[in-house]
Amino acid sequence: MSMKANKALVTDKSVFPSNVASVEVGRHSSAMCTDGATVHGAGETQWWFDARDVNDPALIAAVEKSNCTHVVLSLEQVSSSSTAKTTVVWLDDAAKLEGLDPSVWVFTSSEQIRAAASARKHKAGLLISVKDLDKEFPYCISVCERGDDFVVIDIEHATYIPYELLLAKAEGKHTQILRSVPIKGLKNIVAEVDQSLNAFATMEQGVGVLFRSSHIGSIQSLSKNLQGRQSSPMGLVAAEVVEVQHTGLGSRVCVDTTSMMTAEEGMIIGSTGWGGIFVCSETHHLPHMNLREFRVNAGAVHSYIWGKDGTAMYLSEMEAGAEVLCMNQNGTARVVCVGRAKIERRPLLKIKCRVPLSQVHPRIAEAARKDALLKPSVTPTGETIAGADEHYLYLNAFLQNDWHVRVMGHDGTIRHCTLLQAGDQLMALVDIPGRHTGLRVTEHILEK
Repeated sequence: MSMKANKALVTDKSVFPSNVASVEVGRHSSAMCTDGATVHGAGETQWWFDARDVNDPALIAAVEKSNCTHVVLSLEQVSSSSTAKTTVVWLDDAAKLEGLDPSVWVFTSSEQIRAAASARKHKAGLLISVKDLDKEFPYCISVCERGDDFVVIDIEHATYIPYELLLAKAEGKHTQILRSVPIKGLKNIVAEVDQSLNAFATMEQGVGVLFRSSHIGSIQSLSKNLQGRQSSPMGLVAAEVVEVQHTGLGSRVCVDTTSMMTAEEGMIIGSTGWGGIFVCSETHHLPHMNLREFRVNAGAVHSYIWGKDGTAMYLSEMEAGAEVLCMNQNGTARVVCVGRAKIERRPLLKIKCRVPLSQVHPRIAEAARKDALLKPSVTPTGETIAGADEHYLYLNAFLQNDWHVRVMGHDGTIRHCTLLQAGDQLMALVDIPGRHTGLRVTEHILEK
């Protein structure tokens, strides 16, 4: 490219910092060696962009704005470019190490160059382009086991079994394992973004991706998809039960996912965009029937269920392939895929809660206070107003009226929904309302 032009495209490092943290796609956090170094292969994964010979400034700008962590350049590009990402240089000549900045990582297909780069204290790794898997796989294993900084292994077709074995062999090592995308043999068969997302999900831990594309949309899509799938913290608050009402028959939805959930996991369900309460997974004792660890008995069809990127979807819209948030009692959320939505007529229970505005984010508190004051602002002095207290934000959820449906108490222990009483404290998520087809939109919406 003319990478000189790229200097003007470097983003503000306060927004897109250099060495962006690895994203957690699996359900485990990264481990630490006794020397304090991060051990890869424990739930961390990265994607790098292969920018060698790329000459499109707009494409490079998209990479800079993305959550990719490393950019691979030729030596000529390194000398004429600037990037907020970690710079990785491709070398085919050991003599070219002379004068290379120590912060630059070295990428090569030569063992000799890799060893020379490591001797000079560069982070360094190999590209292994596998032509005969049976013959060359033992070499791939030996590279992963010896603890190189990274290795990019290019294997044809979509098989992930070799990468699963490599992850197992590299357990406890520093080596970051990546595969090249597009994958050889998959052109026009599997989209390159899907190839990458499949790599990230390998054995939950995931392998990294060295991504190459000439399409800005692919870079943006990969970045957005990865961000949406990474585990992320959600701010859960205490919600006080103020009313429990038996509301008779209605249609309720069981959300069956393709993932097993733990006893401390569940989903956020609510009747309004202001938020919802934490409804537990069916991982707790059920008399006369087996557990359904993949299920959340979520609630009435009109309810919102929270998904990635701040989306809130109706339970009536749940179907195979939809993606929703599953979170634990600490507020750590992950994206799970819906395998089936099971809708049946059942007696329902309305649970109404309130959250003090002093406990929520100032932006949410201001929106709730403004909403609550709309009626008083035009009501004559002395007249009684039927409305919400301006000091609280109100939530409600309609759940199946049955003992086996549980919600999470704010103290981290489950509550049977049929045994709830006014004053009980539940876990809840609060949000700013305003959704159109599930997507956040800025407009005034009245929800009662």
